[in-house]
Amino acid sequence: MLRTPLGRVRLMLWIQGIAYLAILFAHQPLQAAGMTQTVMVIGNIYRISFLLLLVALIYGKTALNWSLRRPLFIMFASFIPFGLIIMDWIWVKKWTGDSAAEQRAAS
Repeated sequence: MLRTPLGRVRLMLWIQGIAYLAILFAHQPLQAAGMTQTVMVIGNIYRISFLLLLVALIYGKTALNWSLRRPLFIMFASFIPFGLIIMDWIWVKKWTGDSAAEQRAAS
């Protein structure tokens, strides 16, 4: 997965998607329970993963010759719960022509 530029971008999509879900489903209940140290750790992980996603999108735009519209579309999908995971399953594979048949043919 990390051998190609697309694989690196897809990995960051998954990391950011999981970090966003952690913010939604773990951060808020922990904050209500008063666990401030844990809340700070989860928040920092989310912030760092978002910045790394932006770097990965810039890298993907240059390495994969994407138009500006695709990274912006991915960035805005990062604010929707499960948005990046759905984005990876549907759009990124469609944009690159990545399908199971092509992967089997390449093997």
